[in-house]
Amino acid sequence: MIRGLAWAVAVLFVAATVLQLVHQLNLVAQPPDLPDSTNLVDRILGQIPYSQAIWPVFFSANLLVGLGFLVVTALGFALMGATADGDRRVLIGASLIAGGILGAVGQAVLIGAVKVAIDLPYCDCGFKEQEVVSQAWALMVTRGASDMLVSGAGLLAAIGIAATGNAFRERLGDRWRIVSWLVAAVLVLYVLVGFFGVNDDLLTALSILSPGILIPIWAVWLGVGFASPRLESA
Repeated sequence: MIRGLAWAVAVLFVAATVLQLVHQLNLVAQPPDLPDSTNLVDRILGQIPYSQAIWPVFFSANLLVGLGFLVVTALGFALMGATADGDRRVLIGASLIAGGILGAVGQAVLIGAVKVAIDLPYCDCGFKEQEVVSQAWALMVTRGASDMLVSGAGLLAAIGIAATGNAFRERLGDRWRIVSWLVAAVLVLYVLVGFFGVNDDLLTALSILSPGILIPIWAVWLGVGFASPRLESA
């Protein structure tokens, strides 16, 4: 069970990161080249064709992230059952299960909000400008709520990863614990950089490094460890 869930976490987050890179590198659609002097309404209206073109990639990437968080929740339950220490069992379960749920809800909120804007950018009933501005602010508020949920999920996941590293040190070795703490530290840094808006380039790098590389490495290591008969019988 742990092996399969761990591999699923790795695959889902890697696939989501690849799709996010496709989005960021404009490999599917090119955003409009609008002058800096363009006002808010015209800028939003000019981006509608691009938003609709990139929607399948955006939807798929965020859906995979949401599914990844759901699998993290299931992994939390599985790891609880494999942990002998009562305190560590509670810490692993509470952090990974709660973090997975928060992350999945955050992604669902974001997908649902953006889908409404894609399906009906505005109602052509004489109040286009008011509707466009209102929708822009509504999306901004919703994205903020989604970001807070996902940030909370990231911090909880970091706690769970570090706790898992300690709980299974005897099974997977001291290097496993070090890697677990490293992954947790980078994940916390990723959340903090995004929350405080420290640096966009750093945030982009961490958005690839943390969910796309480090967490999958951690998950694969966990899965390989539990694939060993010697470890499972320990």
